[in-house]
Amino acid sequence: MTAEPEVSRRERKKEETKERIFKAAFALFKHKGVDATTVEEICDKADVAKGTFFNYFPHKEAVFGYLGEDWFAQAEEDSTAILAKPGRVGPQLIAMFSELAAFYEDEPALARYVMDEWMRNQHTGTDEMCQRWDDLAIRLVEKLQANGELRADEDAERLACVIQCVHQGTILEYVASPKSPFPLRKELRRRLTLAIEGLAPRGGK
Repeated sequence: MTAEPEVSRRERKKEETKERIFKAAFALFKHKGVDATTVEEICDKADVAKGTFFNYFPHKEAVFGYLGEDWFAQAEEDSTAILAKPGRVGPQLIAMFSELAAFYEDEPALARYVMDEWMRNQHTGTDEMCQRWDDLAIRLVEKLQANGELRADEDAERLACVIQCVHQGTILEYVASPKSPFPLRKELRRRLTLAIEGLAPRGGK
């Protein structure tokens, strides 16, 4: 039997440690609240040294960035399966991205912290995960253009930006409101449908 490469074992162990820290932090955040939870408590629950925590996360709120990694992996897997199917794929992609926002409805007490962390990373312009989301959106738009579901006379990056603004703006409106202004997933489906229909090819052009 071939021995597992040392690098592979090391990377797997790092990922397991990161996930353990995330699960410990998330459990404490749900039980005590984010503001009342300390890094020391997270480390105790995850059974890691404080220095180890900061090897993975610069501050406790950055733990929420791990959710983005999980969501991206799910989106990439689901979208690949959807795009492999024949015919129109827009409605399926709309449903997929609407369901990815379930966390914001299911965990309202934590939703603001997730959005704050996303906004912080978005504005730095250097966050790798934000760039990966942007790249995925462009690839999906290019597929929709090739399918004839989106107009091809506009740049894919510009169309992706418009659709992302609708998606992210709807989530931001929901999270920022003192009371839930609408059922989030249902509203996302409606707005994304309007956006994609509005960007469909013009008849006769």
